[in-house]
Amino acid sequence: MNCYDCYASEGADTAAVAVCHGCNSGLCPGHLRITRPVVHRVNGTGVSHSPAPARQVLCATCHAAAQGVTLPAPSAERADRADRAAKRSPVT
Repeated sequence: MNCYDCYASEGADTAAVAVCHGCNSGLCPGHLRITRPVVHRVNGTGVSHSPAPARQVLCATCHAAAQGVTLPAPSAERADRADRAAKRSPVT
């Protein structure tokens, strides 16, 4: 499996090392975000959460959605990157 974000942004085939918990996209180490959510359990009148936080792997899009942040559209990022690359390389 390859990293979806690498392919979508750069067209690169980078091996995925994890899968996003939110959307199940493959992620490389450069695109994954790790969160530490507290696990809540229904436990009557006793302790209702785990003493240690869990580990959750998310892509940048799902992580931003969980934080309530809006990311720019991937097509806009790709267009900006292409414009910057065109400005750097001289046209012959």
